[in-house]
Amino acid sequence: MDGASRTSSPAAVWDALARDLGGSFRARARGLLGSRFSLLDRGGKEWGELRMMGSYAAEVHAGGSVSEIERTGEFGARYRMRTGGAQTLIAGPERPGEPLRIFCGGKAYGAETNVLRNVSVARLLAGGDEVRLSGGLAGRSYGGTFPESDGGALAVAVFLLYRNVAIRRTAF
Repeated sequence: MDGASRTSSPAAVWDALARDLGGSFRARARGLLGSRFSLLDRGGKEWGELRMMGSYAAEVHAGGSVSEIERTGEFGARYRMRTGGAQTLIAGPERPGEPLRIFCGGKAYGAETNVLRNVSVARLLAGGDEVRLSGGLAGRSYGGTFPESDGGALAVAVFLLYRNVAIRRTAF
């Protein structure tokens, strides 16, 4: 992932990674507890790592930078992702009981999660492209797809991975 390591802005890091990945990635749990996930390209080469820090926070190490994900707000219903200290993504329901909205890269997504099927989908509110994450029954392996060369969509996919893992750890 040479292109990602030479960039400096958070958006440029995600854009370079998205170009290199070509619209998909896999994630595989490391260790018995599944608190770390290797992020892999189609060929199985590791390009990053998701490190769960309980169900309220995580770190993503990728592209020569670190992104932090944290739950905030009342009852932890809102989320924030920062890359290199700059805000990359925010998410949360507009009102209690409403679906999750994700804002990243100047785009707004509506997200749905099916915990039993271990699937999350984020669709652009303006219509068009979607980001999809699906996992195995045990929650130790996942596959993500996103529009090629869209770094914001890749960040959304990695966020969905964090959220699915956190929800499943709490539920099961």
